[in-house]
Amino acid sequence: MFSVQFSPLRVTACEMLTSDVMRLRLQHPTGRRLPPFEAGAHLQIQISEQHRRAYSLCSNPSDLSHYEIAVKCEHAGRGGSQALHALARPGIELAASLPCNLFALAPEAEHHLLVGGGVGLTPLMAMAYQLAAQGRAFSFVVAVSSAGSSPFVDQLAASGWPVELVDNPRQKLDLRRRLEGLPANTHVYCCGPAGLMQRVREQCADLPGDQWHEEAFVGSETSVQTGFQLHLSDSGLDIEVPAGGSMLAALRQAGVAPDTNCEQGICGSCVVAWSDGEPLHGDQCLDDDDRSEYIAVCCGSCRSARLTLAL
Repeated sequence: MFSVQFSPLRVTACEMLTSDVMRLRLQHPTGRRLPPFEAGAHLQIQISEQHRRAYSLCSNPSDLSHYEIAVKCEHAGRGGSQALHALARPGIELAASLPCNLFALAPEAEHHLLVGGGVGLTPLMAMAYQLAAQGRAFSFVVAVSSAGSSPFVDQLAASGWPVELVDNPRQKLDLRRRLEGLPANTHVYCCGPAGLMQRVREQCADLPGDQWHEEAFVGSETSVQTGFQLHLSDSGLDIEVPAGGSMLAALRQAGVAPDTNCEQGICGSCVVAWSDGEPLHGDQCLDDDDRSEYIAVCCGSCRSARLTLAL
């Protein structure tokens, strides 16, 4: 259902943007132009047999001589970013998918407000390149802890884009006031740490739903405060998911190993059919019609006491 084809891309440059964020330049092994992409797109990278991860493209969409991605080494993560940091060096080839865009710019917007922080700036960088090239109205709000520790800060300072750096965003970020001075059809795009995204989401709560856009490459499954039971219709198993626990972890503990690749709700490899319950979706690979029949178990959960899966 969600088949992905991979081709080799060669790493031609590695640069540490901060102590834990590495930018990689990827080119075709023969130097050919790469397939086009639109701002907001991501690649899936097959890092190893165990690790496939999705990374946003942060390079200029008009320059197809190369792609660029930025990867934060998550020391408390599931190992993919650590493996890529250890592996990446000029000359090595990585298997990569074609670009896929689940975080596209809205063509009808009168103004585009980009808000992000940390490695979440990656898709917003590509958006800024594209908007500036097209002469479209935008502003770029960057949450920073300190200028020296934020990726892209030097590039942003030299860009000429309408960028505002906001230090101490917990206290100083005020998007409600900013939105009051922007056109009614302003679209907001947010990507960054979970706490920042929650604050931005709250401050943009009065926006119409179709004017809010976010991307979160989740590192853990969606959870709920109460436990629930999974009934596996194919095998007849009943599996308890504890309060605050994850569906995927409970399945694995019970000896059920659904296919998983990116474990970020992006690739669709772990999608299974569901019935008889009220699922909670956390993916970015299914649309509303798909979700009426399927759930991505890597980042899904359940509001009801029981959910049936076709496993």
